[in-house]
Amino acid sequence: MRFIPQKLYLQIIIFLIAANAHAQEPWPSPEVEQMYRHAREYMAAGNLKDAAITFKQAIILAPGNMILYKELGNAQYLSGNFSDAEQTLSSLQNSKDADEECFQLLAASQAAQKKMKDAKKTLHAGLSRFAASGLLYNETGNEYTLKNDHKAALNAWLDGIENAPGYPQNYYSAALVYLNSEKVFWGLMYGELFLVMKPVSPSNRNDTVQDEQLKKMLFAGYKKMFDNIGSSEAPQYGRVKAGQDATTFEAAVLKIYTTLTPVVSDGVTAENLTMVRTRFLMDWFSEYGSKYPFSLFSYQDELARNGKFDIYNEWIFGKAENEVQYDAWNNFHEGDIVRFLQWEAKHIVVPKAGAFYNERDMKGLFDKKKK
Repeated sequence: MRFIPQKLYLQIIIFLIAANAHAQEPWPSPEVEQMYRHAREYMAAGNLKDAAITFKQAIILAPGNMILYKELGNAQYLSGNFSDAEQTLSSLQNSKDADEECFQLLAASQAAQKKMKDAKKTLHAGLSRFAASGLLYNETGNEYTLKNDHKAALNAWLDGIENAPGYPQNYYSAALVYLNSEKVFWGLMYGELFLVMKPVSPSNRNDTVQDEQLKKMLFAGYKKMFDNIGSSEAPQYGRVKAGQDATTFEAAVLKIYTTLTPVVSDGVTAENLTMVRTRFLMDWFSEYGSKYPFSLFSYQDELARNGKFDIYNEWIFGKAENEVQYDAWNNFHEGDIVRFLQWEAKHIVVPKAGAFYNERDMKGLFDKKKK
């Protein structure tokens, strides 16, 4: 199967920098705090060498401050000084002050040196202490990907979704695996959840290249899902096809979509997807909503009840189908997308625990296609 290349480690390290930007640290002196801020300014400007020097100078004055060691390791890692980063961060492993990011960054530094056993050991230790760390599950999946063990990588990301449902990156990583296979169902669920989970200010809520690519994959994924429904084995004349009773979440969703295939009989388009997904919500909450509560469907239902579901579907599928038509739609519905994104920024989806449902059936998921 084909995997889209990802700058996995760099994305995570950038996340660490942003996450700590406003940390309220009890500094031992104003001088140390000032040096820390100067070092971060160097980091923001891409001056990693001076950042590392300044962090080291601050550590001399405050050797008991964990955040300085973590930031130094971060700067060393981004500089490509992986051995130095490992040495800096290793000293934090047994510290009671070490957080999940320390373990993630140490494992990434070890993996960059091809020390895969050490990286695995570090992540295991981290998860032993932070069992609900989505970040560490994601890093575990990344390490398995480097070893081309894609099944183990997917299992790690699914563990992250199950144990840390509020951490978005595991949804994205898992979605790519499914959407690049013939079994797209969970890719459709996880990919869309990723898009609506990220807390972004409405003032800068512009889709990234990553988001745009994911939307194209979701649009193609719905085409593939309906193609798979249409190409499945037909029942014998006069008989109901076996397996029509939905005993799992996935079976229930696909059962409803199977009944709605006439809506897309003339092809899968952004407009038809809006109609079929609207009909789906009505049937879902009539038949299965109470049995299988699912955050994404509840969010979509809220959008439908607030008259925003059409705009939401256009935001996801419009440009993916046809950019010219999407621009024309925006000209005719001027400001609708902007207003929707302002609303969306205040209604971020946070999936709840206990609604995992994925049975992890990976049969055929990683089969290599014959040339």
